[in-house]
Amino acid sequence: MFLTIILLTTTACLMAVYLWTLNSRYDYFKRRGIPGPPHRFFFGHCKTLWATERYSTLLQEWTRQFGSIYGLFKGTRPLYVVSDADFLEEVFIKHFSSFHSRHIPFIEHLKIGNRIHLAAAEGKRWHRQRYIINPTFTTAKLKLMSPLVYQGIEAMMVKLSQLTDGKSKEINIYDLYKRLTMDVICRCAFGIDTDMQNDIDNIYLKKSAAFFGINPERLLIVKLSNVMPFLIRPLEYIFISQVILQRIIGKLIPALSSYFEELPLTWLINKVQEIIDLRKSTLMSSSAKRVDLLQVLMDASTADEVKDHANEELISKVLHHDEVLANIFAFMAAGFETTSTTLANCTYILATKQDIQEKLVAEIQQQEWTNDEQKNYNLVVNMTYMDIFVREVLRMFPIAIRAVSRQCNTTTTVRGHIIEAGYFCNQLSFIDYIYLTPFLGSIIQPDVFSIHYNPNLWGPEDPNIFLPERHLTRRHPMAWMSFGAGPRNCVGMRFALMELKMCLVRILREYIILPGEKLEEGFKRKEILVIQPKAVFVKLEKR
Repeated sequence: MFLTIILLTTTACLMAVYLWTLNSRYDYFKRRGIPGPPHRFFFGHCKTLWATERYSTLLQEWTRQFGSIYGLFKGTRPLYVVSDADFLEEVFIKHFSSFHSRHIPFIEHLKIGNRIHLAAAEGKRWHRQRYIINPTFTTAKLKLMSPLVYQGIEAMMVKLSQLTDGKSKEINIYDLYKRLTMDVICRCAFGIDTDMQNDIDNIYLKKSAAFFGINPERLLIVKLSNVMPFLIRPLEYIFISQVILQRIIGKLIPALSSYFEELPLTWLINKVQEIIDLRKSTLMSSSAKRVDLLQVLMDASTADEVKDHANEELISKVLHHDEVLANIFAFMAAGFETTSTTLANCTYILATKQDIQEKLVAEIQQQEWTNDEQKNYNLVVNMTYMDIFVREVLRMFPIAIRAVSRQCNTTTTVRGHIIEAGYFCNQLSFIDYIYLTPFLGSIIQPDVFSIHYNPNLWGPEDPNIFLPERHLTRRHPMAWMSFGAGPRNCVGMRFALMELKMCLVRILREYIILPGEKLEEGFKRKEILVIQPKAVFVKLEKR
């Protein structure tokens, strides 16, 4: 009886301290004089964020209400929403060493051995991986890969010809763009030639679409990690154990594998591993090497444990085999939906603004095109109007605004605001969670839409008007954040821009893009991992 009383008393005391600590953390922004919308105890602003269909629109509404810097809570974790360009310049560039980590959902941040890709890597590991991967996207390497991109584009052009049959038929071109970007990824990353445009039931395409159809922030495991970070370590073990158990059962008793629905994420990772294994066996029997991302990473890979050094001269020039797997998967995930969606947005603008299309066509017709795609690469990347057109599309239709967030690694003062670092969530026990304040590094989330539509950054012309020429004027370095900013901007930016421009040039050389009857209806956009339209219905008329 006495022990029971002690246990109950201890539990009650711990719970009281826990509740008091939770409540005290919600004074974080109040103590700093930073405004923000009302929060809910325990959840912070999570329930409001989970409920909204348009995360970006909600941030814009709060920016109009609370200003260019305001505070939210993910559980009890402080999140700064910022549209102050000078503040962001200090975070992304001047104080980069204190904000070198991305904030990404728990489900994408699982530390499974060495399977950590560039987007999730932190500190020295990120520095080493970036050092190795950066040369993959130099001008010389992109020029070598341009024929592979062109092959994918030509396959799409054949399909367009079949669908239109020489007539001005209405088609959903967004579907073809998705097939194109997956085809290009397979060619340039994996070295696999596919028939993506004709293979309606292509399993890679289906699994990738399913992966991007899941909002990780709405998964129960992610919700729990947001409001109770001390559960992250056990949740991680549970998740990994479940995946491993399903794999073992599937191998030992194949008949039972159909009863387990494999996550699109794990299916894609397993297939990438198969591709890597196939490449290794092929190299053993052949001396010929393909020029693709997989080969570049494999050439720098090792099975040995990799040690990271702070000294740049001592940085290891190698990747662990598991890091190759993780980065190839990340390239596939990052290059699929984002590029196809940007192409869809470009096509919408071209269909609805014929004057813009005519200017692009005029610039295209001025070029001396050849049958040598490496020579054509130089023409494409040096087209001025094409470049500012794509940049304006990305300004008005940013794709993945959550991907540009940052996490504070070292307590730093930014324009008078003390931004506090903390502990990695998977290092915390329940007791740590109660007594450590703040227990997690603060998050900096740029309000990209408010920045991209800020008249002070993009005037004097109305930012709501599509005007490519505005990009000919030098702007604030944080005014355009479509690919992030600073040393940790998107490593594949130049590849994505090359693919976009090559595709648009090829289509406009052959077709006039006209609006379809269902164009506006299909262009209603939804926001999951990326902000994307449902469909883009256009008519293509031969030139």
